[in-house]
Amino acid sequence: MKKTIKIKPILIFTIIFCICAGGILYAYIGNRPKPANVTQVENALAEQGFQAFNITDNAQNNFPNMGLENCIIAEQDDLYFEFYQFDNVKSARKVYTQAYNKIIGNRTTQRVEFDERKLNYRVYILDVETDYYIAMYAENTAVYAYCDSENSSKINGVLNSLDYIDTGNTDWNSETPFDNIFRVLAYALCISVMYITRIWIWPVVYKSAGVTRKKALELGDDRKEIIPKLIQCSKAPKQTKLFALIQLYIITGLYCCNISNNKLFHR
Repeated sequence: MKKTIKIKPILIFTIIFCICAGGILYAYIGNRPKPANVTQVENALAEQGFQAFNITDNAQNNFPNMGLENCIIAEQDDLYFEFYQFDNVKSARKVYTQAYNKIIGNRTTQRVEFDERKLNYRVYILDVETDYYIAMYAENTAVYAYCDSENSSKINGVLNSLDYIDTGNTDWNSETPFDNIFRVLAYALCISVMYITRIWIWPVVYKSAGVTRKKALELGDDRKEIIPKLIQCSKAPKQTKLFALIQLYIITGLYCCNISNNKLFHR
């Protein structure tokens, strides 16, 4: 008699996958700021008492073939602010990386760091002793700024006006008890789902190929080696491949989400 795959395990598997995928997608792309334009940046700087200078023509030589559209700077006493607008996300991300690498060389044991990232968005802040640094990019725009720590509210005020960061709460970059609780719960959820995926959903994969667990384990030393052979011997290779891919995406997606979407604070 031809073996049939039970619908209930597949249905539960699909529901778990959809919930996890939806949560990961929302965490990664939700609530991202929209890229600001030159006028918005100039107005935000003016609100903080700074005069903006458009140096796009002079800056072109520093960014060859990167699609630089606008470059705005503002400088006053200890404060320095740079804003870049490109015609692509890749160049903005590159400027952020350069600024980040420049900033981290200033870290000391007495420091506060803030790091947040989403799809095409990342902000890194370093507050070390008497100095304050920030590097960020949002879509095709990037910002690099620094000042004395006592004047950090001015830079934050500019970025808050652009909706790049939310400083409405005075403790916006400080940990609360709920941060740790949420972090632990998120981690526990990820580990639980990955565990279920490994010990419960794995049978769905090899059963879809029409083999027993013992037979599947005889095909190789690890699942990376076993799965291609399961697909090859399966009477429904497309179905087996689909289940294997879903299992892989759940494990990989949860692992990456758990690492990359944490806000990191260090003192």
